[in-house]
Amino acid sequence: MKKPGKYILGLMLLGTVGGFSLANVGTNHQANQGAIVAHAATTVNAVNQGMKADDKTDNAPILQRIINAYSADDNVTIHVPKGTYLFTNDELKAIVLHSNITFDFDDGAVFKIASGDRIPFVYPSPDAGYGGGISNVTWKNATFQGDYNATDGQAVFVQSMNHASNVTFDGCTFDNCESPTGHYIDIDGSHNINITNSTFTGFNASTDYDYKEAIQVDYSDTKAMSYHQSGDQYDDLASYDVNVTNNKFIPLSKASGAVKSFAPNPIGEHVVYKKGVHGLIHDIHFTGNFVQDAKPLLDDSGDGANIHFIMVNNLYISGNTFENVNALGSGNYIRITNSVPGLAISNIQITNNQFVNLDPDNRYIYFDNSKGGGISKIKVTGNKITSSKSDIPFVLSNGLSSGDLTMSNNTNNTSTKVSTTDVKNTTKLKTKLTGTYKGGSATNKSEKYYSGANNQYAKLVTSASKKYGLYNHVKGHKGWYLYNKKDGWDNAKKSGIVYVDERADATSGKWYRIRFSSSTSARKYWVRAGALKFDKITYETYNKTLTTLKKYPIYTLVFNDPQLAKSKGTTADLSSRTVKVTKRARRVSVLNGKTSTYYLINGKYWTRALAFY
Repeated sequence: MKKPGKYILGLMLLGTVGGFSLANVGTNHQANQGAIVAHAATTVNAVNQGMKADDKTDNAPILQRIINAYSADDNVTIHVPKGTYLFTNDELKAIVLHSNITFDFDDGAVFKIASGDRIPFVYPSPDAGYGGGISNVTWKNATFQGDYNATDGQAVFVQSMNHASNVTFDGCTFDNCESPTGHYIDIDGSHNINITNSTFTGFNASTDYDYKEAIQVDYSDTKAMSYHQSGDQYDDLASYDVNVTNNKFIPLSKASGAVKSFAPNPIGEHVVYKKGVHGLIHDIHFTGNFVQDAKPLLDDSGDGANIHFIMVNNLYISGNTFENVNALGSGNYIRITNSVPGLAISNIQITNNQFVNLDPDNRYIYFDNSKGGGISKIKVTGNKITSSKSDIPFVLSNGLSSGDLTMSNNTNNTSTKVSTTDVKNTTKLKTKLTGTYKGGSATNKSEKYYSGANNQYAKLVTSASKKYGLYNHVKGHKGWYLYNKKDGWDNAKKSGIVYVDERADATSGKWYRIRFSSSTSARKYWVRAGALKFDKITYETYNKTLTTLKKYPIYTLVFNDPQLAKSKGTTADLSSRTVKVTKRARRVSVLNGKTSTYYLINGKYWTRALAFY
């Protein structure tokens, strides 16, 4: 619909034009009963036009009416004020866009979807060809927010483009709303797509679709589309001129900092249609982005990759930082494949990136031409690897010809693992002792000491400070003495939690060495075992073969076992990602009563069950 002329507005301010109320044109009042006001101006306020930021009203049909009130000729900007705008798919299954439209979000303005609902933003293409779709669509500062719950599944927002052009996402946030079987942004047969300064958070992947990317660069084909718009035309044309710059792809984290859901795989594609007879994906720039803890990908051959392109020309991956903090490595991090015999691809540039603690199972970058017609003009230069593992190949290839690959100035800065476990009672006292402490004589006939990880903890029993004393060493050890109150319990923190790193079985009884601070340099005391209460741990038989996905500590016992677990590194140090689980343990914390699950792997080490999910 085109806007009514100004002379009509002047004559009919209290009437209607084309079914839309004109009573509030030019005012800041909300239109009565959500009616859409046809403004003479090109910028409209979404709230004034009926949208409600109350986190209750379904805004999908209201937004669609606003969009429909203006044609592609109007070059309209929809201003979205601060607030949370709920979307459901009860009345409307998709939002259909048109050309020349801008969405301008205030800070704090959020499009929200929940309870497993799904809303695509559709970029229709009623005609075939690169000019068959819509163009000039911009999203500024938009936030798309979803959630995941076990009852309803993943709530989804997705951008579904067919033959679209000149589309921009600037400063947007895509938070926990990627489809488990799809993407955040589908770019199909489209070009001049720019995604900048945006954040993509969380990916609750389906087991069979964990390779899916946040940004899918693909072809105009029904199999590639997230949503099939009635009347759309498909012709297998390839996408090109896609620029993804200065974005973040990060995990959804718990309050503790642990991964709740991995970061999405940032960008890529996996299929070429009709052997590329209608052209190949080309001119893709992935530059200056940050990716942390993308989901570890291990297919049946172990060759999964977080960034994967098949049959692509002019691919530029430059100036990015790829980092793992809690995730384990994939088979590869980047994989480029030619799968079409007799057809060559060229100009793949992977330059000036940082690869931090990725530690892939096979290699960092893999060029696979085992079935294809060649990959030429490959440039891998100026990249930096930071890892404690120096034996993982950086680049490997299969089927390349001599001279296809140029490599230079790639560095690997290895580091040495340093153990911080303090198993000796040699820490200097932080405060000066008062009074006189005369060392006792050695009366124990036997003493056995067992060290453990220094971050284990226990809770003091209620009567600990009255019933038990604090010692410089176990009673009966040469030079032992008992601290007085001023130097013992009175100086201790009153939290009731102590940190335990060593135990002893002696003639004089059972003892633990404790600290009243998590700092390993804090003063250490010995106390009788009766003063401490540890977590409750129960065990059961549990037989399964699993694959580790996250970097979690491994121990000789369940963490916080009264016998004290020793640290043995992390799941990244295991010789194989595939492990056999034979026992399961439930640990109930004395801190908060929460239950954690542990698995015994390969009959040797214990680790959190979360390492596998």
